[in-house]
Amino acid sequence: MKKLILLFIAFTALLSFNACTDDNEPVFVAKPAADGIAFTNAFAANYLIAPATKTNIADRFMWNAADFGVPTNITYELEGATKEDFSDVKVVGKTSETNMPVTVDNLLDFAKVLGLDGDPSTTNSDGSANNKGLVYFRVKASTGTTGTNAIFSKTQVISIEWIETVAAGTGCPSLWAVGEALADIGWNFKPDGEMKCDKNVLQLKAKFTNGNFRFFQESGNWSSALNYSYYKTAGYAIDSNLEDALDNDGNFKFVGTPGIYTLTIDNTKKTIVMTASTSLWAVGGAVPGAWNFDTANTIKFVEATPNIWSASITLSNDVFRFFHEFGTWDTKNNFAYYSDAGYKINANLVNDGSGDANFKFVGTPGTYKLTINAVAKTITLE
Repeated sequence: MKKLILLFIAFTALLSFNACTDDNEPVFVAKPAADGIAFTNAFAANYLIAPATKTNIADRFMWNAADFGVPTNITYELEGATKEDFSDVKVVGKTSETNMPVTVDNLLDFAKVLGLDGDPSTTNSDGSANNKGLVYFRVKASTGTTGTNAIFSKTQVISIEWIETVAAGTGCPSLWAVGEALADIGWNFKPDGEMKCDKNVLQLKAKFTNGNFRFFQESGNWSSALNYSYYKTAGYAIDSNLEDALDNDGNFKFVGTPGIYTLTIDNTKKTIVMTASTSLWAVGGAVPGAWNFDTANTIKFVEATPNIWSASITLSNDVFRFFHEFGTWDTKNNFAYYSDAGYKINANLVNDGSGDANFKFVGTPGTYKLTINAVAKTITLE
């Protein structure tokens, strides 16, 4: 009779549960595990996450108390993974209670493992948005200090979605730099003078000489000028290499040392900055100066034309690499750096296969003109 009563109660509870469930609502429902421990809370169909809300509790995971048959201290571990077999399992937390909060930050950690982000410009290989994924959870109950007699709940899968956001005010149209101060452009609208916008920042790398210039919002439209007073009135901090020309057009006047500069207009920080070109130095066993920064012998590659460095250099069958700063060791300008950037490199220069990925000269020893062209993406020997 007792068994019949228990069966009747279980059947009634099951009917009540089904009656309260909306079949059209995409809610993940936890199922009791055969080993006696299961999640007891109802999970949302989708969890929205974003760094701005990372301290918020996404959900409180709850489960029934494990029963090992005898009174004992039980430790619960909430485990999460991005793979269904839990081969990349991560312990979210440990507790002696039967519940644990899971924060948005916890879910963001799993999202990063999945390769998700909130940038709408990034996508999966098939072109779909890469902001949604699945995370697997289970709870582990164990006794003793060594975690013996461990039992696990069944896996609970949840859907997460990283909210895609577009930063406000980061877009801006191109500008065209025109004027006699731009040695290779002059008072002409040329493609080389176009300053394209990236995250509200515009840049121009050009050869500057003493003279005047200004910016234009439309190519060929002389009435679309943005001059020195426009930026000064708008509160921009302007580089000391630039002054007000005090002429009828309100031009900028370049008063610095002639040479190649990168001019940067940051519309967010409201700054106009000029950065002088940097040279490259060749150091290594294959070149004069060997593995030393030797002022007298280390070959300096000068950027005589924007984004093109060249020098005459004597090469022997050994290795070398380039450095942006004289006396500073790094591996940023090695063979791998240029190869990964898509440069076509002369066949007499190969990767030496070391951890530094040096250039190795395998041609006929002698003096060559070596040119690094960042515009055409080539490294040539003549």
